[in-house]
Amino acid sequence: MSIVLYIAISTWLEGQVNNNLLLTANQIASVLYDPEDIQNPIDVADLRLQLAGNNIATQSFLSDQLFFVRLIDVSSGDILAASADYKVPVTFSQIIDTHFETVGVPEDNDLDEIRLYTLRLSYIPQIALQVGVSLEETHEIQGDVMRILILLLLVTGTLAPLSGWFLANRALVPIRATARTVAEIHETDLTQRLDLASSEIELEQLVQTFNAMLDRIEQAFKRQRQFTADAAHELRTPLSIMQIGLDVTLSHSRSVSEYRMALMSIQEEVQRLSHLANTLLMFARTDSHELSLEVKEVDLSVMLNMVVEQFGSVADEKHITVTREVAPSLRLEGDEDQLIQIVFNLIDNAVKYTPEGGRVRVVAQIVKQMVEITIEDTGPGISLEEQTRIFDRFYRMDTTRNRNQGGFGLGLAIAKRIVDLHRGTIHIISTVGQGTQFVVTLPIQQRYL
Repeated sequence: MSIVLYIAISTWLEGQVNNNLLLTANQIASVLYDPEDIQNPIDVADLRLQLAGNNIATQSFLSDQLFFVRLIDVSSGDILAASADYKVPVTFSQIIDTHFETVGVPEDNDLDEIRLYTLRLSYIPQIALQVGVSLEETHEIQGDVMRILILLLLVTGTLAPLSGWFLANRALVPIRATARTVAEIHETDLTQRLDLASSEIELEQLVQTFNAMLDRIEQAFKRQRQFTADAAHELRTPLSIMQIGLDVTLSHSRSVSEYRMALMSIQEEVQRLSHLANTLLMFARTDSHELSLEVKEVDLSVMLNMVVEQFGSVADEKHITVTREVAPSLRLEGDEDQLIQIVFNLIDNAVKYTPEGGRVRVVAQIVKQMVEITIEDTGPGISLEEQTRIFDRFYRMDTTRNRNQGGFGLGLAIAKRIVDLHRGTIHIISTVGQGTQFVVTLPIQQRYL
């Protein structure tokens, strides 16, 4: 900015000097012109006398304004008349046409540089009028401007770092306080939050975002602890059964059939443990985003009919009627194995908790360019409070939490996770004593996965 300002001021000063030279030259040319003398419209002798000192007013004006005037013979380059002898040489480039030029003067003169304006007189072409002015005053103004700008630069260069340091430290005070609070937060105590009231307005959004992140982390840690505790509980039960069975079996000698029954009991618990381990592995892979879907075109109609038929014998044992209303040729893109898992878990859940003589209904249709699958049962229903947790891992309602019905409380959690991976939705509609509906909505195309 200082450079631009200096250049702008210098350009303005140069323009002012040129305007003054142009005005003075035109005034002198008009005074010299004698319209009555056609042969010699300019009296060089008279001008020589005026410039030589006979005209005190002219000399005073020229001296005060640091001007000098001279007439030059264009053909010979001789100086016909001059107001002062500054020994400024006459060159061909000076008198060839009308123009401005800056020339130096010999060192023995008081002047520094002279700005010349050469005017070819139209009424007497063989004579050129030159008006010059010293640039000493212009150089003094430029020097003053330069010194002022340098002083301003020094002052600004000193104050800017100091003010920047002061403002930066002031701005960092709430950041340092926030950093201290953050440093005190660790995994064993995620209840602390940043103080929004004491934060600067610039940090308000950051503090809100950070507190929201802490809320999510705290909830995630709580879910992780609950998940770990539930998993340990589910693992402990079959291990305890196996341990007791082994201790009883090995307490004394037994027959081959007794050993066989003991091994079959242990085998059943091992299968439960294997199923639980596979399920936990799937959750771990989905949580770390390592589980990928093998997307392909799936005939959902065929798949649903196949899964429903698998529950025929189980439903007959409980005298449960399983009906299906599956639209023909339902096709979508997805992972077939995972989609089978969704439907299997939901139908298994419906059959498991529907009392004898009840009814399970499976409906599949296209709704608003989406595939909608509804599994409806006439079971005991689920309360609103339990509906909010029904998709949590290891969650089982108190009235159904027993080993006779099997399961770990992971079926619905698995179904929801697979639906999420397919960019679909799953929700529950239930009233206590009036049955339950699970509604799964899936997009037909999954090409963006």
